[in-house]
Amino acid sequence: MKPADTESMNKNKWGKWALGLGLVAAFVAIALLIEQLQVLDTKLSLAVAGRRTPFFTTAMKGVTQLASAPVLILLSAGLVYTIRKTRLKVPLIANLGISVILNLGLKALFTRPRPVEVPPLVIEAGFSFPSGHSMAAAAFYGFVIYLIRRSQMSRRAKALFSALCVGIIGLVGFSRVYLGVHYASDVVAGFLVSSLYLLVFTSFVSAYFDGDKSLEAQLDAASAPTLLMSFAHAGDGIIGGLKAERNMVIHFGMMTLVIVLASLLQVSLMEWCLLIILFGMVLAAELINTAIEAVVDLVTQDKHPLAKLAKDTAAGAVLITALIAAVVGLIILGPKLVWLIKTGL
Repeated sequence: MKPADTESMNKNKWGKWALGLGLVAAFVAIALLIEQLQVLDTKLSLAVAGRRTPFFTTAMKGVTQLASAPVLILLSAGLVYTIRKTRLKVPLIANLGISVILNLGLKALFTRPRPVEVPPLVIEAGFSFPSGHSMAAAAFYGFVIYLIRRSQMSRRAKALFSALCVGIIGLVGFSRVYLGVHYASDVVAGFLVSSLYLLVFTSFVSAYFDGDKSLEAQLDAASAPTLLMSFAHAGDGIIGGLKAERNMVIHFGMMTLVIVLASLLQVSLMEWCLLIILFGMVLAAELINTAIEAVVDLVTQDKHPLAKLAKDTAAGAVLITALIAAVVGLIILGPKLVWLIKTGL
């Protein structure tokens, strides 16, 4: 590698560190000053509410749906179907699920009530800080910008579509204040968290999914602790399985769908624990299946009854695990979903 390239990479690395620290500092400042910001938040909410019109109300209700769960799931499914690089499909789906879990955790941590100073134009449950729609919009459309920048589009097309995504993110954030379901600080905090998350997530995707780096290669095997190397090997195995196994896309798609439904249906803490255990069981079973297939293919490429038995039984184990997870998921989510449909919410 040329010295100029190395210097450029180092500058980019330090630039990301500086940006990440800045995002953390800004979010922490808002979180610590929530009570002091309440007066300003209230003034902004009243000012925006005072300029409501029937036309803009209809428009903002439409805009806010661009970050709703059904729309983001459909858009994710469409991108998975059209994206050329198979190894980027798992990160694309996982991005949505991770952002939802991150938002739920932060809301449970801060427990800020929703605005009461202005009448809400839509009904929302749960806490207010940070804004879930703002986080989801920044995480999803921000990752789309990442995909656009790595695509083969022309510079003009990249700039146009990236600007469109940025515009959607900003409008979704504004719509949450306009509709009276979030304070301005909730929206800003949501943007900050998702920006920090995307900074880390896209760096990981670029290095290990799109760039074929390995955790082992980042460590000096001669000097690195044995335990650390063991974790590096395990991490490489997980990443390799995610990139190589097509069924992982299906598993992550179902997992993301369940996460979104569970958040909408407000499952209990114990139910969340059960769902997370099931996620781990299914993914672990698929990784074991991938390992068995790789070993069998390494030993022989011939059609042999024992080779078939090994692969079929491993695949059967995955199927049983997935079916059990599906049944338990229906037991947990089914009654809540039926109630939701019956009540018309």
